[in-house]
Amino acid sequence: MIEIYSLKTKRELNDGERQQALDILTPERKAKALRFRRFEDQNKGIATGVLEAYVLWKYAGLCGDALQIAKNEQGKPYLLQRPDVHYNISHAGDWIVCGVGGQPMGIDVEQNSKYSERIVKRFFHESETESILALPEGEREALFARYWTMKESFMKLAGLGFALPLSSFAVNPENGEVAILPAVSRDNANILKEQGLMGKEKPICQFIELETGYQCSLCTKGKTTIRVQQLKLEECIEELLSAN
Repeated sequence: MIEIYSLKTKRELNDGERQQALDILTPERKAKALRFRRFEDQNKGIATGVLEAYVLWKYAGLCGDALQIAKNEQGKPYLLQRPDVHYNISHAGDWIVCGVGGQPMGIDVEQNSKYSERIVKRFFHESETESILALPEGEREALFARYWTMKESFMKLAGLGFALPLSSFAVNPENGEVAILPAVSRDNANILKEQGLMGKEKPICQFIELETGYQCSLCTKGKTTIRVQQLKLEECIEELLSAN
C-alpha cells in the first residue's frame, strides 16, 4: 500500500507558525525555502518541508536530528537510515502531495493552467500530441496536465528525471500504463531493465483527485493500493513540535 498525504497551502503562515515550521525543517529544507526571494514562495517551500517531515515521522518514526535525507544523482530523495522506505513529493499552485510506502514510486501534481502547445508538439510522443490537439482548445489543458503528471511521475519513479526524454516513452490516460518506446537510449533502457520497469509488468499511473484545476498522478511498478489523507498545516506543525 502507498500512503498519499495532501496539503493545501492557500492560507499564509503567520509569524509564529513560520518560526515554528522553520525550527522543524531539516537544514537543507530550511536553506532551500529561504533562498526564494518572494515571501509567498518561501512559505510554500517551508510547507513542503513540513509535510515531508510529518510524513516521514508518521511512516518511519524519524524526526529531528534522526531524520537524514540524501539524494541520488538525479535528485531523488531517500532515507539513509531506512532504505526500505520509499517516498516522493511534489507541489504546484496551492497543493503539496507526498507518497510513502515500501516500494519505489514517483508522484507529481500540476495545474491545468500550465498548458503549453509548444511543449506538446516538441516533446510529446506523436500519439499523445494527436490526442491533445484533437480536442477543442478549451479542453486541452486538463488532458495535457494529466499526461504531464503521468510522464513526470514515471521519470521520478525511474530516478532519471529529465535525463529520460519525454518522447522516449508513452503514457495512456485511459488505463494508466507506461510504454517504453524504441527511441529510449541504451543506457536508459539498461537502467529501466535493472529496476524491472521494462518487463511484463508495466509501470502504472494512478490518479489522485484534489480539486478542479489540478491533476495528480502516482506511478509504481504495477498497480497498487493507495490511501489518501488530506492534512492541515497547523496540525502537522503541532504534532511535529510535540514529537521533537
